[in-house]
Amino acid sequence: MSQNFYDVLNVSRDSSADDVKKAYKKAALAHHPDKGGDPEKFKEVATAAETLTDERKRRDYDSALVRARSRDGMRFSGDERSRSMQAPSAPSRSSYERSASANKGPTPGGMPPRPPPQGAVEIPSDPSGLSVKELRELLTALSINHEGCLEKSDLITLLTNRKNAKAGDGAPQSAWAAEKPCTPRQRTSAEGTENQPGQANKATPQTSAKNGPRAIRIKCLSLGSENVGKSCIIKRFCEGRFVQKYITTIGVDYGVKPMQVSGRNAKVNFFDTSGGDEYKDIRVEFYGDTQAVVMVYDVTNLRSFKELDSWIEEADRCKCPISKLQKTGDAPPFVILCANKSDLPRRAVSKDEGMDFASRHGFYYYETSAATGDSVMEAFSYLFEKVVRHHDEVRSKLQM
Repeated sequence: MSQNFYDVLNVSRDSSADDVKKAYKKAALAHHPDKGGDPEKFKEVATAAETLTDERKRRDYDSALVRARSRDGMRFSGDERSRSMQAPSAPSRSSYERSASANKGPTPGGMPPRPPPQGAVEIPSDPSGLSVKELRELLTALSINHEGCLEKSDLITLLTNRKNAKAGDGAPQSAWAAEKPCTPRQRTSAEGTENQPGQANKATPQTSAKNGPRAIRIKCLSLGSENVGKSCIIKRFCEGRFVQKYITTIGVDYGVKPMQVSGRNAKVNFFDTSGGDEYKDIRVEFYGDTQAVVMVYDVTNLRSFKELDSWIEEADRCKCPISKLQKTGDAPPFVILCANKSDLPRRAVSKDEGMDFASRHGFYYYETSAATGDSVMEAFSYLFEKVVRHHDEVRSKLQM
């Protein structure tokens, strides 16, 4: 078998469902792309959790392990596993330091490599071999802001630009680049740099040799109770299809969709959250830097409508105010309120009730159906146009 779901989550075969969920929460935060992790590893972790938290799937998987004589989940058992988890680990260098050392070749005369100067950080000759997490560690050590970058290619570009800048200053092109202590970070947008208030903006829009202007990054978060159709709406928008089989989102799902918004290249990074309380600890980690929110309720489920207030409160506690009652001005994150499953009979929430709620909080109201596709494209298009328009207005003011 190619899968090793127990080993991926670092749990044994006799672990309870609660143990699996706890292990998933830890692994999801460690490997989520927004936290510097590997997208493929994150998908593997999510698949493992989905299998091992479903009683039928886990039973079938365990049977397959026995037939294949797999050792998955048998690395630890009983007291041995407890001792392993409690044993202190030896201190080690950071991952980017290990990778950087590997890039150093022998020095002339067979002498050992020259140690780095005090307080310096080494830039590897070929950073493409580093993982996303390692690249983020290295950029942080170099005091290079990378909050607006979610893809590996963008992180490598920032690192390459720094190395080229060092060489262009007349300094010898060496792997070692001494850095000053961290200064207050400047917020980097996808197309350039927006300086702190009161500072002159000298940056020009970044461009790609192949694709012209760099795509605008949009972080979009879905909010709403369980089984209201958040994942189905996103899939309908991204793939133009409806998934009839309902699968509960485990923690926070992630995906990227390149698209054209108002004639501009954009990449929408979707963070599809789980509505269940059991994954709240994971969900609350992903409110930061959100520019767009898709809030969803089920028009046939009155409870999902009444719980919208609790979602607004949670976002505010996580320093992501989404209601106009909590923030000032017309600023991100912009929010669309989707009254979903509007194609179904026996409504429990009227259109007037939904529109009144949206008006009170400054949301943009849409009656949607993931099944039929009604108003889904219109809702998302409007939302992302608002984000791009605000992005351009901010850049225009800073450049003036």
